[in-house]
Amino acid sequence: MATKITGSAIRAARKQKGLSQIQLADGICTQATISMIENRDNCPSFEILNQICQRLEIKLTDVSHNPRYGDKLFSYIEEDMRRHLYIQAQQRIGKVNFDKLDNRFAEGKYYCYKGFVKLYIDDDLDEAIYHFNWMLTQYKCESLRFYHAWSNLGLGLAYQKFEKPKRALRYIEQSIQILDQIKHDNHDICAVTDLYIDIIATFLELNHFDRARQLCTAILNRLTADDCLYKVDVLEELESRCLYAQGKIVEATMKQFTAMFVAELRGNQTLCNKIKDKSQAHIIQLVKQELNKIDGRQTLSI
Repeated sequence: MATKITGSAIRAARKQKGLSQIQLADGICTQATISMIENRDNCPSFEILNQICQRLEIKLTDVSHNPRYGDKLFSYIEEDMRRHLYIQAQQRIGKVNFDKLDNRFAEGKYYCYKGFVKLYIDDDLDEAIYHFNWMLTQYKCESLRFYHAWSNLGLGLAYQKFEKPKRALRYIEQSIQILDQIKHDNHDICAVTDLYIDIIATFLELNHFDRARQLCTAILNRLTADDCLYKVDVLEELESRCLYAQGKIVEATMKQFTAMFVAELRGNQTLCNKIKDKSQAHIIQLVKQELNKIDGRQTLSI
């Protein structure tokens, strides 16, 4: 089913990104399709339009004349989910009439969202696992890869609550494998980073500090390469927690200061204040360690 769009908006976003029609089409459709979209205000499928918008980092509602049922509501739900506002997401999901969803992309996202509501609000692990598994087995289209990664993380979190850490880790690693496949294709870097942060936090809870640090380093390197500060402060703070847990106090404290500096730049005052409060205790601990090293030894007096 063709979707009516504003082709000039697609063209403007493409040029702002510095992409040719061939580059924008790569892995999604043909150059001729991009030309048709831009010049005839028509896209052959919703899935193609969604992938183009992801690559250009624009919203579907910004370019669609007649957004499909649920598009706008789903954009709000996804924002709630990424911010862990699950009660708010639950209220919005309750307004969705599943029978009115007319494309598999929307249906797949619905099951992913519903799984997290079952996990965190209803505390119904069996239902959460059912929704995540249904999404993964019934909605395998390429455009849903990000949501496959998200659903695998959901399964990992559910099994973590079931106190089955080995099974939880298997699904979490599967989530990482999927993300590693899509992270270079211009999918929304902010959404991908948010999902990696949730994975890192889960590794911390499972006491897998080396794996958490490895992911922190990988994502920080990618953000640096893209000249992007998004959540760099959060990632630095997460890495500092890994280092503290491993007893690397000096290195961890330096990471805390880096996180605090970036938080100031990003205007993340909440994290900045949190680090300041923690750092005072850590600095006292460092001083005590240094004093213990010289205890009983003669020191130079002035």
